Amino acid sequence: MTNLFSLTLFAFVLCHCGQGNNPSSTNMLASTDTTKIAVGKSPGSVEVADFNNDTFPDLVVTSESDSSATILLNDGKGGFTPSAHSPFFTGPSPNDICIADFNKDGHPDLAFANHDKKYITVLLGDGKGNFKQATHSPFATEGIPHVHGIASGDFNNDDWPDLVTESWGNDQVEVLFGDSTISFGKQHKFFKVGKRPYQRLRAGDLNGDHIPDIVTTNTEDNNVTILLADGKGEFSEAVGSPFACGDNPFNMAIGDVNADGKPDLAIINSPSSMAEGKGKNGLTVLLNDGQGKFTMLRGSPFPAGQNPNRIAIGDVNGDGINDIVSSDFDGNKIYLILMDKTKEVRSQVIATGQHPKGLAIARLNSDNKADIVICNNADNSLTIIWGK
Repeated sequence: MTNLFSLTLFAFVLCHCGQGNNPSSTNMLASTDTTKIAVGKSPGSVEVADFNNDTFPDLVVTSESDSSATILLNDGKGGFTPSAHSPFFTGPSPNDICIADFNKDGHPDLAFANHDKKYITVLLGDGKGNFKQATHSPFATEGIPHVHGIASGDFNNDDWPDLVTESWGNDQVEVLFGDSTISFGKQHKFFKVGKRPYQRLRAGDLNGDHIPDIVTTNTEDNNVTILLADGKGEFSEAVGSPFACGDNPFNMAIGDVNADGKPDLAIINSPSSMAEGKGKNGLTVLLNDGQGKFTMLRGSPFPAGQNPNRIAIGDVNGDGINDIVSSDFDGNKIYLILMDKTKEVRSQVIATGQHPKGLAIARLNSDNKADIVICNNADNSLTIIWGK
């Protein structure tokens, strides 16, 4: 592994919540061992999956200005190589990615939200790292004004993955049901959420019934809506929803951040990203009671920089508890929030390339440590910070 460029590391305590002792500094990132990888123009989003069936996690990264995605195949030792036919056309301005096996062939496929367009593009994987357009792709949407975010789950329990995107112009989400023809939108439904569910929505089992639910960030209501699925394609709001989550919630990730086995929410507050934004930038954590009811972690919102943008959850320091990383687009930094069972929070700020955007956390090499992947939007590159 080659250290291709250096990062500056600033470590400090942001906030203490709870009664436990401070986490040892040996559990924090003590090094800035990094790798830089050139990718397409204006990389925006990055996600992780094994695209060529070799058991090593690979990367998919969108190029917003090139309308494409590059598949980077992992050799398991910290080396990445573009797949044979990368990059792949994604449709214009791919703003978000979701990964699912849409045709049930055992290989991960990709769906992209095409920003400023009223459709979604779906690419089917061949299990070797190559992709082709699904027969009927792109798939028209009816949301207002156009798509930004995308997520997937089998919402009607028919064994075929479905898609959901936001319709922020009328404060709804649009669910497009999938089928055996790998088509989306033949059947679709709209569901009411909070005011202006702009940019991001996500799907996950939030109440432990093994059916994926939907969560939206409502940028003008300063809250999140939790839609619980009934397994028949219908949704109802969780008791207590919507839940306050700080100012102008702009992005989110789902994951268990206090090791209680229940998926929590980490939310980017980014008034600086909104033309009409008001309030305080930051990172808010909502803890789940296991039934889809959420309470704000004391100390939220935590500092997240000048222009917080994207967010990811994963165990960065190897203590068995998932941590949170967010990108500061204008500050050229990421903020690493180290979580603790005692609800004590510590943070590091790490300088990155120019205009960091999309993020992922995954174990990319054989050392069993989680690594951080960062899209440097203005550098046309990815940075990998290797876990220690």
